[in-house]
Amino acid sequence: MQVKNNLPGYFYNKFDFPIRFLYSQFHLNRIFFWRLYTSDFKKLDSKFEGIKKLINGLHQNFKGKVCLELGPGNSYLNAYNLLMNGAKKVILVDKFPRYIKTNKQEEFFNKELEYIKQKFEKKDLFFIKDKKIDKKYIQFIEGDFAKIDFKEKIDFVLTISVFEHIKNVEEVIAKLSNVMKKGGLMYHSIDLRDHYNFNNPFLFYKYSKKTWEKYLTKEGISYTNRIRYNEYLKLFRKYEFKIINQNIERFSINGKKINKEFQNGESLNVGVLRILVRR
Repeated sequence: MQVKNNLPGYFYNKFDFPIRFLYSQFHLNRIFFWRLYTSDFKKLDSKFEGIKKLINGLHQNFKGKVCLELGPGNSYLNAYNLLMNGAKKVILVDKFPRYIKTNKQEEFFNKELEYIKQKFEKKDLFFIKDKKIDKKYIQFIEGDFAKIDFKEKIDFVLTISVFEHIKNVEEVIAKLSNVMKKGGLMYHSIDLRDHYNFNNPFLFYKYSKKTWEKYLTKEGISYTNRIRYNEYLKLFRKYEFKIINQNIERFSINGKKINKEFQNGESLNVGVLRILVRR
């Protein structure tokens, strides 16, 4: 989240330990469920079009491809865009799915479909049958990706602000290497900042690993792994992924308290990584 007012922001950062503790340990995230239905379709769509442009620049496309998105949340927009651009099938995997069966979610679902219909000037969508998603084209799997037994090889993988929330990152990257076709592409947008307050993107550097993991974050609620930029690069290379394109955003760490566990780290000021790799 982003705290824009200076005075509340001061106290919010000053007392971040008890706030984080209560949020993660007592599931206070439930009061934010309204945010499930506030996605900006144009913003999400713009991100997809940027990824598509990058892929097309390599003289590649999605036609006939089996695609995988990890952590789609409650949105199918990327899946719809992939299919409308020729993908054969899209597999969605989420360990902690946010697709809640409510009237608001149904309304959100319908609005996404209307948005795609308007974008592509279509009255009907081939992947919707009897007002429901045809599982021939979109398959949703709930579970830990690293533990899922895949029967088919994947051509393209997409994640948007997901990797920073994964606890078993190396296992997931190893599994991706295993299930992808040789020459397949992966695009990951990874937000390395402290999600507590984006105006103070590296506030979490002051905590030891033990304190962070045990008291201030919990998987499926508020988990952020704090894996750094260089560590991601090493993991991708370790599992035979070649880096094709990367874009990074850096932020100031001046004046920030840094725990000794991070003091010898590299590129601590990298806050956002957008990376395209090839298997």
